[in-house]
Amino acid sequence: MVKVAIIGKVNSGKSTLFNAMVGSSVSITWKEPGTTRDIVEAIAHSKKTDYVLMDTAGYAPYEGHPLQKIMEEQTEKAINEADILICVFDAKSGFSEIDKKIRDRVIKSGKPYIFVVNKVDSKKEELVVYQDFHILGNDFITVSALHKKNIEKIFEKLDEISEKIEDKEKSSREKEKISNEKEKILEDETQILIGKESLSKLELEIEKQREKEIEEISRELIEKGKALVKKERVEKIRISFVGRPNVGKSSLINKILGYPRCIVYDEPGTTRDAVRIPFEYEGKKFILVDTPGIRKKSKIDKEEVEFKSIGRSLTAIFVSDVCILVIDSLEGITHQDRHIASLIERRGRALVVALNKIDIIRELKPAGGIGKIVEALKNSARFIKWAYFIPVSAKTGYGIPSLLEAIYSSYKEWTKALKPSELLKIREKLIQLDFMKNQNPKIFQVGIKPPTFLVYVNEPEHLRKHQIMHIQKIIRQIYGFYGSPIHFRVKRHGEKY
Repeated sequence: MVKVAIIGKVNSGKSTLFNAMVGSSVSITWKEPGTTRDIVEAIAHSKKTDYVLMDTAGYAPYEGHPLQKIMEEQTEKAINEADILICVFDAKSGFSEIDKKIRDRVIKSGKPYIFVVNKVDSKKEELVVYQDFHILGNDFITVSALHKKNIEKIFEKLDEISEKIEDKEKSSREKEKISNEKEKILEDETQILIGKESLSKLELEIEKQREKEIEEISRELIEKGKALVKKERVEKIRISFVGRPNVGKSSLINKILGYPRCIVYDEPGTTRDAVRIPFEYEGKKFILVDTPGIRKKSKIDKEEVEFKSIGRSLTAIFVSDVCILVIDSLEGITHQDRHIASLIERRGRALVVALNKIDIIRELKPAGGIGKIVEALKNSARFIKWAYFIPVSAKTGYGIPSLLEAIYSSYKEWTKALKPSELLKIREKLIQLDFMKNQNPKIFQVGIKPPTFLVYVNEPEHLRKHQIMHIQKIIRQIYGFYGSPIHFRVKRHGEKY
């Protein structure tokens, strides 16, 4: 799939254009310059093909600010990865020195590009733009990303460029094929000449070599086929890293990936968009989602960009398969951490608690070791004791393999369905309980993601909350469901579900 990077100076409307092309509000747009910081990716569809669009941070967000260098590095990374560049200019501010720098960088890249002048809302403005931006030539496109004006012209240009790229690649492949065929002919001719000197001996060696090569190729094809079938069956597990600001969510993702994909800076609120990154580990496919930190509602100003960012975090929780709640193990589990965990449980998402910054605690060598610390933290959030609590270090990489295994295990439990014979074992345990003696309980599993059970009894109004929790405890004792919440419905015999 062709990759397209949208670049330009801050506040030129890159994110608005990105959202207009994707067809939904994926990237946060805000009046404040430098709102986008990480690379945000999404699929955009033209009439002919699909594109991977990359929204970038942009150039010169803050004069002399440490984030400026980091954000420009992220933009440069997107330029290097992209096949086509869309360079966005702001019609309202005119052609500036920073625009000249960006234009020169695009041309220097040697990659196909489209110049787009944004915020052109009327014919009158369009005439002014052609005067102000004549330095770009006559081949730029004027758009109003906010009103989705002329977006189709960008797609038409993209299709035209991508066809040329495809033709070029096809031509290159054909040339390579012809070159390989010529080499093969030359190789065959050489073999004939050698064969004249020692035909019988050479034929024997060639035959043995061919048999060996055929065996190796067959074995390789079989293994590749098995791996392909296995990969096709594996689902992409969507994982969101959530938690309070500055607990190390972005650093942890970067450590898992092995390279700095997410911007990390020692300032709460650095991450603003929910950034999605595909990742594969031991044949298992994941989509890692880095989210902005979630502060207490009372501390958030509705007029700030943070208000919109937190909406992205909550949405990420709602659409995730597994949530990683990142905790600062030095601070312990706070009231806000419990609030986020409770939200994850209510939404029925699988949960793994990552106890970050454990490297600092290890250096202190606490009595009882790391296990004692983990147990203490687990006991401070007993209502999610069913979740995996994994000590990790985003700095050293300690615990990363265990974290990834816990994620996959939680997902398997979250999607587990019990057989009727297994449900019968649960019923046998239930009828032995004092509060169930006159209830004639019958239990059914009515859903997965999360595992959801329906319990039919004679008098549901007589069942208390702690008794229902005891039923859940019995199910976990027999069948685990570690890493996954369990949801219940209790109804009277004969009632419809």
